[in-house]
This record gives sequence, structure tokens and C-alpha cells, in this order.
Amino acid sequence: MESINVNWLGRLFSKGNELKFDGSHLTLLNGSTVLAKYNLQDSYNFPIFEKGLFGSKIILNAKQSNKTIKFLRSKDIEQYCDNIFRHISRYIQHNIEGCKEEFYNCAINEYLRDSSVEKLDNLIVPLTQSYERQKNEWHNYLPAQQIDFLVSCSKYFPLEKGASELRSRFEKMTLQARKKFYDEVESNPLTEEQRLAVIRDNDRNLVLAAAGTGKTSVMVAKALDLIDRRITNPEQILILAYNKAAASELQERLENRCNKLGLREDKSPKIMTFHALGRQILLESNLSVRMSKFSEDPLKLETWLSKWFTERIKNNEVFMKTFIDLSYQPINPFDFKTKAEYDAYIRDNEYRTLQGDRVRGYQELLISNWFYLNGIEFEYEARYISKRRIQIGFDYKPDFYIKDADVYLEHFGIARDGSTRPDIDENKYNQDIIDKRNLHLECGTTLLETYHYNWTEGNLEKVLAHHIANLGLPIKKRSNDEIFKKLKESGFLLDGIKRYLKCLQAIRVEQLSDAGINERLTEQGIVNADKYTDLLSNIHQAYQKELLEQDAIDFDDMIIKATNAVENELFTPNWSHILVDEFQDISGSRMNFLKKLLSKGNSPRLTVVGDDWQSIYRFSGGKLELTTQFKERVGSCSSTMLQKTFRYNNSIAEIAGKFVMQNPEQYRKDVITHTQVETSQVYLLDSKVQNKENLSLRTVQIIQKILDQDPYANIAVLARYRYLLNDAKTEISANRITTPIKFWTFHGSKGLEADYCILIGFFQGKTGFPNQNKEEAVVEALLPSLDSYPHSEERRLLYVGITRAKKKSYLIADPMATSEFIVELLSPKYNLHIASQSFEDQYRQIFKCPCCTTGYFKLRNGKFGNFYSCTTGEVCKSNPRICSKCNAPSIDGEHSSTCTNPNCRSVTKICNKCGRLMKLRQGKFGEFWGCTGYGIEHDQCKNTAKVSSFLGIKFD
Repeated sequence: MESINVNWLGRLFSKGNELKFDGSHLTLLNGSTVLAKYNLQDSYNFPIFEKGLFGSKIILNAKQSNKTIKFLRSKDIEQYCDNIFRHISRYIQHNIEGCKEEFYNCAINEYLRDSSVEKLDNLIVPLTQSYERQKNEWHNYLPAQQIDFLVSCSKYFPLEKGASELRSRFEKMTLQARKKFYDEVESNPLTEEQRLAVIRDNDRNLVLAAAGTGKTSVMVAKALDLIDRRITNPEQILILAYNKAAASELQERLENRCNKLGLREDKSPKIMTFHALGRQILLESNLSVRMSKFSEDPLKLETWLSKWFTERIKNNEVFMKTFIDLSYQPINPFDFKTKAEYDAYIRDNEYRTLQGDRVRGYQELLISNWFYLNGIEFEYEARYISKRRIQIGFDYKPDFYIKDADVYLEHFGIARDGSTRPDIDENKYNQDIIDKRNLHLECGTTLLETYHYNWTEGNLEKVLAHHIANLGLPIKKRSNDEIFKKLKESGFLLDGIKRYLKCLQAIRVEQLSDAGINERLTEQGIVNADKYTDLLSNIHQAYQKELLEQDAIDFDDMIIKATNAVENELFTPNWSHILVDEFQDISGSRMNFLKKLLSKGNSPRLTVVGDDWQSIYRFSGGKLELTTQFKERVGSCSSTMLQKTFRYNNSIAEIAGKFVMQNPEQYRKDVITHTQVETSQVYLLDSKVQNKENLSLRTVQIIQKILDQDPYANIAVLARYRYLLNDAKTEISANRITTPIKFWTFHGSKGLEADYCILIGFFQGKTGFPNQNKEEAVVEALLPSLDSYPHSEERRLLYVGITRAKKKSYLIADPMATSEFIVELLSPKYNLHIASQSFEDQYRQIFKCPCCTTGYFKLRNGKFGNFYSCTTGEVCKSNPRICSKCNAPSIDGEHSSTCTNPNCRSVTKICNKCGRLMKLRQGKFGEFWGCTGYGIEHDQCKNTAKVSSFLGIKFD
């Protein structure tokens, strides 16, 4: 044991007199008493010896901290320095070897995981930093190959800057080494994107696909790749599918490929649905898995809820009134800003009274139902005794005629100050009220009046009761049995039960408490949120009680209780890899289940595969944001996009992709197709046969034309609603078409394909597409939040429909009540093949030149890009721009350019002096419009304009 003496100052201040070195430790002693002991095995570099006026000192650099020993005799240090360095070099070499092994294991021989980054940084960064500080010592005492290793890997560290390069290196190496396997693992060689999705094996991996890009192939190939490379055992791989059909397809594909590759089948990955996994966990946790009779037969659940409502409606007048009141969602007409908004709402949302009349608004419905419940005989919008007109073009029909009293009642839409709905001429409306009163005076009839403000002030029913009392009419309240019979016969009761079943499903899948129910209803502006909460809470409690009495669970319980079993460590997950299919449709409860499997397992790696463009199952709990916000929800991840498809051609890809990508809240993808065509393969046709509306027969005609050109064609008919498919099926059968035709709802078509797809049902209204029905506002409020882009899920649904076609897609629409989606698709940017004169005429009007009588604008290509010019030729001076939103022509005015597409009408601010675009700029006095020609040296334009000069104009 070598010894370094402490000088007299050291003895005075540190009480030590000797520093001993035994090869692995430096020990400070005072005689035989140990004052401090320093472990050299943790060394990441050599000690630093410094001479000073009061003796020498040693600075030791360890993993955790630096240690300084002062007041040492310089002569002793010089004598033993080399020996100490040689011992420490062995420890540094050992540390380097350990770090090298860890580096190769974590970053060279496998895909670098995020969870390995901090560990490798902590191991290697201190070594590389030490080398940079002590290069001479390292070269003198350490082998060259170890220094070469540090120098070569230092470029990657810290891994914040080098992780992506290491991963890319691993990907290139694996692509080359595993080429044969990736060529043969599926029936067709994997694309490069698919191969990368297989190779990337981070802690969390997101694979985003487009329709037809081979999501299932990635799932199968990844599982087999992990097994073939012996990264893990088959039984340690868990594959979760969305439903039984998907699980069966994956299982079949996996077994088939195992056979082709000669892999053992005795042990294979576990492929299950979330519910099947939940059941297995409950069984292994010794918990009940007895299923409720409701889960086995949904009709029994409907029968149970029907009985629950029946008992309360028949026996409780207050409950019966509440049920009726909550069957309608109140709407204040004064909230609509334009007539178009109001008309669309009335068109798409039906207010059907207990008497069976369809009335024009919520307040008229309240009046009608009050009359019915109180036994007042009345007629809605009966003919007046005199054929007179108050409004141009319309015979006068008072809102209500009270038969027993021979009295009329008008409900006027005015506030107390006489103001009206924003889109109504207040003066004219109030004059019409005066004219109606005068007409009744002239004809000798009695007119009763109620007003919008009676409803807003909460006393409409009191005013009605007052009017009836003044007429001397008796109130003859209908019995609960009579009302119940009416509710049942009219379908009113069944509609309500089905609505509340949907509410119950949403509450269960979203795991909503009473407070959670109320919070969602309130956030969505549901009127009577507290009353709905009470009713829904009572339904949910009754349902839970029924499950207890059955001593059973439902499918939601299967997930929830399995999650709790994992949380309480009744079950320990032992999978090394978890793969999830159709992730875009995962619900909140399934995600919680998945997170628990990850947190309670042995650091399993997660790979999720999905397509945010095909997220269409919100009604069953699907939460798109779990995909679009994957990184924020689960942490750092590796992402791969599958963008090459072999299913459909570039025309279908471009139109469907451009349509769905209008929503900025989704991922952008650039889909590449194997099949390339020169012309549009998405056809727009009208639904008329011999100038008469006949959607089903028009469908038959298109099928016959397809079969004329391709007798062995594989054809599918798709619709938003099943009744349209039934109508088409009946017509096809009547026309004796023997070729098998497939009939799919848009939702049911997911994952399927056909050569030719005919999409029907593009019209306006309650059962149109996109669906405009607001009657389900309460259900909508309880479902997972929806991205804010208009009709976002319906838009994705159409994307799914269009991309089922391999060759051609046909869209049949009503040109007289055109769907909002068809209106959008008529924009030039979509390049639809318009095969209908009605739609062609609409389309041509977009391109009509306003400067000459015969010319139309045509898009041409010049040396500076695309431009429009008039077909009349150079004699027409018209020079339109290209609209930045829809690609239609845009005509310049003095201060702005306006798109000619009536469904776009985008307005762009232009300079009134030179015609260049104007841009909003920030000056010392605030915002102003400045010409974009300001920076052009040879032709500068300094024109500006005040923002206030154009208030009320929305520029794009």
C-alpha cells in the first residue's frame, strides 16, 4: 500500500496525516483512524494534481461528484502519480467497455428506444467530456481502440442531437440485412414504408396509414419479424384487434404466413379483441365473467328500458310531462343570424307534435302539445274563413284554430320591444301583425295572440291557460293511459327509448359520473341540462342495479373491471410487445386499459396502427384525438406513414385525399398509387330518370352500363343509410340483374373493396349526407369530443366510401337539393368527372366570362404556371386570377378580387392602383393594408389603405 503524506497545514485543518492508496481506494487517515475513503472504481477520468503555495491537491472526478484532497506533499505525489494513473486507467477501461456494450445493445444492434436515451447519455457523455479535457492523459494511459470508440460515438451525444442518425443507421442496416424476409413475409413484397414501420421498435410507435396502404400487412410482418429475429418469444406478443372479424383475419393471415415461411405454429402471438382480453384477465384474476342477458341480446335491453319508461309514464304525471318535454331540444329562433341558417335548421330537424302535426318551430310545438294534453280540440294552420292574403303569394292561415270556441290563435315571433329574428324585416313583420288583426276585425273573427317573449320569460303555458279560461272552455286533461297510448302508437315512445339507449351507451363507454354527464351537457349548451342529468342518472342507476340483480357484467364492465384488476395487481402483464390495430377508433376506456397494461408490465413496447382519415366510430366511443395527439397523450414516439396504395388509382387518391384533408386537425399524407390514370375516375351523376327523380332505378342503369363494359365486374352499392340500400336492392332484383352486387353502408364498408363503387344518398335534410340532424344533440353532447371542422366525421365517412373503389367511383346526387359535399366537390380543384347535364350546367356557370357574351374561362399552362383566359381569345381583355381556395376564376374589382364559384365567393384584397395583392401589415399606429409591390425595386408601389375602410368585408 502506497502512502502520500499530508503537510503540516493538512494536519492542522483536516486532522489527517496520511493518504493511502491501495489500488481501488484513496483513504485519508489520522493514524489508524479513517477520516475519508474515496472509491476510484467510479472514475470517469484521471485525477488532477495541482501544486500550490500551501502544498499540492488531488481533484477526483467520480460519477456523482468531484472530491478534492488538499495540503499533500508534492514530492510524494510526483513519486506515486504514474502508479495511481495506471490503476485508474483500468477502471476507466472497464467503464468504457461496459458503456460500449450498452451502446451496442441499445443503439447499434437494436432500434434506439427513448427509454434508453437518458441511460446512454449518463454513461457516455461523462466519458467523452473527460476525454476532451484530458486528451494527453487518455492517449498515454488508455488503449487506442477505446479512444477510437469514444471519438467515433461522440458525434451522436448527447442523444438529443444524435438519436435520429443512430436510428437511421439501424434502419439502413436492417433494410439490407432483412431484405429477403421483407420480400417474402407477405404475399407481396413490403413497401419501404411498411418495412420501416416493422423495423421501428421504440417504446411507443405510431403507424399512420391511408386507405389501402397495407395496415394489416404491417401488423403481421412486425409480429413475425420480432419472432424471426428472436427479439422476443411469440407468447410475449399481444395483438389487439378492433372486433372479432378483424381478429380472425389477423389470425388467419398470421398462420398462413407462418406456414409459407416455415415458422413454428405451436406458439403464436396472442390475437384478441379488447373485450376478449378483458375477459381473460378477469378469469385469471378469479373474477366473474358472467355476461348480462342484455349483452347477448340487445333487444332485451330495449325491452327492459321500455318497461322502465312505461311504468313511470303510466303512473307518474310529472314524469310523463318531463319525458315529453325532454323529447325536444329547445331552440331560440333569435339565435339564427341569417334566413339560410334558420331555413336549413327547420328543413333538417322535425318538430312533430303529439297530435301528429309537423309544425314550424319549437314554440308552436309547445302550444300544440299543451292544447293536446289539456283536451283542447284544435287544428294547425287551418284555412281561414276568407281567402285573403297578408303576405304576397300566400293565403292567410292562422297558426291555430280552436274548434270548440271558433277562435284563432297566432303566435308572433317578436320580443317585448317588437324586435324580430335578425333576418326578418322588423317593420314589415309588425305591420303584418296589424294587418292580421284588422283582417279578423273585418271578418268578425276572434284572434288570440301569444308571443316569443312569453316563451323566453317562461310563462307561455300560463298565457295559454289564461286565454282558454277567458273563453270559458273547460280544461279536460287527457289521462296518462290515453297519452301513453298516443306515445306508443305514434312511435314517439320508441324514438325516445332508442335515444336514451344511445345516451346510456355513451355514459357507459365514457365512464361518466352524474357530474360528468351534467358537465358535458352544459358545455354543449343543452337546454334543461339539469333535467336531462336527473333522468339519465336514474336510467344509469337502474341499469347498474339490474346488472347486480343478474349478477352479471356487460361489455363495458369487461374493460373497466379488467383495468381495475391490472391496477390492483390481480393480474400482471408479461408481454414485451403490444400491437394495436385500428387505433383511430380506440375509446377512452380502452386507452385507459392499454395504459395500465403498459405501466404495470415489464416496459413493453407499444405499436399502434391506424388511419385518422378513417376515424368514423365516434358513436361507439372512438376518440380521434388519441391518434392526432398521440405524442401529447403517451409521450415521445417514432412515427411512420404508409402512403403507397395498390388498391385504387391516382384519381381516386387525389380527390378523396384532397377532400378529407380540408380538415387541418388531421395528419397530412401524400398518397402515392401504384395505378396511374390520365383522366378522372370519380364520376358525378344526377339521380333523374327521364327527368324524374328515381335514385334506385338510376343505380340500376349505372350497374347495367358497368356490366356492358366489364361483364365480370365486382360492384358495390354504398349509402349512408340502410333504407336506401334496401330500396336499391329491391329495384335491382326487379330488373333481374344476376351479377352479385354488394350492399354496404359507409360504416360497414370499412376494410372492404370492389372494382366499381356506386355511392348514393347525396341529398339535403335529416337523412341526407352529410347528416344534418340535430335531434340527437343530447347524445352528441355525451359522446367523445368531436374535432371542430364542420361535418368532420361525415367527411371522413365519404373518404372511406370513395376509397373502396379500385377502378371507378360513381356518386349519384340530387341536383335540385344538392348535398353540401357535392356542392364542394363541384369546385374545380377536385377535378370530378361530371357526367350529368344538370351538374355540368352548374359547373359551367363558374367559368362564364362576365366581359363577353359567349366566352368561358379556360385554365391554361404558361411559363409562369397556370392561368385563366377567355375562350373568345385576345379580343376579350378579361384576365381573372385563380382562387386560392377552390381554384375557380376570381374576377378583379377596384379593391378586391371575388371568386366566381357561388359556393366559395372568396374575396381577396387587391391594390386599387396596380392590382397586386394587398397584405395586412403592422405599423406604429396599428394594422394597415400595404401593397405587395412595395419591395419591387424597378416598379415599386407604396399604396396603403386603412383597415377601417373595409370593415364588414371578410378578406381571405
